[in-house]
Amino acid sequence: MVGYMGVGKSASGRRLARLMGVPFFDTDEALRSQHGGTIPQLFAQHGQGGFRQLERKVLMDMATAHPDALISTGGGAACHADNMDFMRANGVVVYLKMGADDLTDRLQGKSDERPLLAGVSAEALPQFIAKHLAEREVHYRKANITVDAAHLDGERLNSVRNLIEAEWAVKP
Repeated sequence: MVGYMGVGKSASGRRLARLMGVPFFDTDEALRSQHGGTIPQLFAQHGQGGFRQLERKVLMDMATAHPDALISTGGGAACHADNMDFMRANGVVVYLKMGADDLTDRLQGKSDERPLLAGVSAEALPQFIAKHLAEREVHYRKANITVDAAHLDGERLNSVRNLIEAEWAVKP
């Protein structure tokens, strides 16, 4: 599961994994568990490049060890190295899509939890998110399935499950 920070990958992923009867893993949770500290602390400690390497290793290890699991990734995971190609080759990728305005509402006041938002003022946040989302969108659009995450209720999650299962059935 991929998408911009704050879109709901972890919460929706947990719900969807339960519906599908598969294990759920979150790369951010694994990073915190394996390396200690919060995501902002790991970002500060390792820098963005080092953090992305740790994130990639966690993603690859999870996908290899748990091929039938649902894995929620950090917002930037799909945009670095060949992570998206790896995910598509090893599963079905779902992009949770949300507009910049909705994301701005969700992320307002969360700069202490989101390293990429550190130092971005409340006034600059809408423009920052719109620009950053546009840059990442090229990667997110490579997903097998795109879902409007603004109204992701139980009925929609059932539809997503059906789409994933249909896509998985035709995977080579």
